[in-house]
Amino acid sequence: MFLDTSFCVDLLRDWRRGEEGCATRKLRELGDRRIFVSVFALCELHAGARVSREPDRELLRLSRLTEFCTAVYPDSAFPALYAEIAVWLRRNGTPIPPMDLLIGATAKAHAMPLLAHDPGHFALIPGLVVETYR
Repeated sequence: MFLDTSFCVDLLRDWRRGEEGCATRKLRELGDRRIFVSVFALCELHAGARVSREPDRELLRLSRLTEFCTAVYPDSAFPALYAEIAVWLRRNGTPIPPMDLLIGATAKAHAMPLLAHDPGHFALIPGLVVETYR
């Protein structure tokens, strides 16, 4: 299972509040499934932590998140897959934001579902399975 930035943000918020929210419950439901996060989602998370009111504390929470999920970096085949999806979306009149495309293409490249707060843009990527948790 790949985690979208939105899921990670909700999980980090649960931890900050010290309560079990929908992201924490979903994580528990995943049980022993292996958890992955795209380097692109990590980029968004690091940027968000750095602009927060307490960057050091948020970066510490973020490091806790990366203890149980594996960061995935693109390989040499990734640019072609990204381009294929981007062109398909553009030709169909449904382009999506570049970071969502990068995150979704990473999950698709590994033939795994993506867990997101809102399937929105990700649902437009052909062949990508998107799960929600709300």
